[in-house]
Order: sequence, then C-alpha cells, then structure tokens
Amino acid sequence: MSPTAARDYRGDLDLEAKFMKAVTGEDVTTEDLYKMGAKITTLQRANTARGMTDAEGKMGTNDFRAVHDVVTEWPFTQDPDIPVFTEGTIKMDKDDFQTALTMMYECFGWDSKLGCPTAECLDYYEMGDVKEDLAALGLLPDAK
Repeated sequence: MSPTAARDYRGDLDLEAKFMKAVTGEDVTTEDLYKMGAKITTLQRANTARGMTDAEGKMGTNDFRAVHDVVTEWPFTQDPDIPVFTEGTIKMDKDDFQTALTMMYECFGWDSKLGCPTAECLDYYEMGDVKEDLAALGLLPDAK
C-alpha cells in the first residue's frame, strides 16, 4: 500500500517473481516462489528432525508438536479473569493454538499429528534423498 493515499496503489503481489526473472533470467511465477519457500521450509524441518532430541535426550525425533512447536505457559495463563480474544489482551487458547499447528502442518503437507514431513510431501518436493535419510533414521512418520 502506498503511503500516499491519492495513489490508490496496493502493490504488486508478483513483484518478487519479476525481480527473480530480472536477476536470473528464469521465468518464475509467484506460485513457483511460494513452492520454493515451502520446499526450503520442509528441508529445514527435516534437518531439525535429524538433530532434535526427544524428552529422554535421544538424538533424532519427529514429534515436533510435543518437543519443538511448544509455547511457554504465560500466553495461556496471563490475565486469568479475562477471556481469550478480549481486546487489549494477547491471551491465547491452548486448543486454538493446537488447531493452528494442525492447519499449518496440513498446509505444508506434513504429518498432522507430529508436524514432520511425510514421504508424500518429500516426493512432491522431489527430495527423495531426504526421504530415504529420514526413513533410515526412523523419522519418517508414514514409514514406520
């Protein structure tokens, strides 16, 4: 959005794709860039699974929901007399947070219970080597 209201300009959602083409010569779309970003995020997620320790300290876990994607208690317990979503508070609801995690996991194609990339997801992003590695380590949720 332009800081000058008279311009009535809201921006160009394809600007990054246009920059990419100008710099690299590759003809990419905004959707291509979103897919690239999701692929990078999925690879980072797989690398985190390899190096993350579980509750017992064992290296390598795929239970992101229980070990990694957790929030401290205070956003849920602050202002005990004020209901969640009341204007002026940032108090959160635990069930809503878990629902949001599930929605995010599903959006990326990750396992909806664990938050770990699935074999199908890794195939979609053409990361067969990552799939094989996670499976060999017992970290691929749908290969157990």
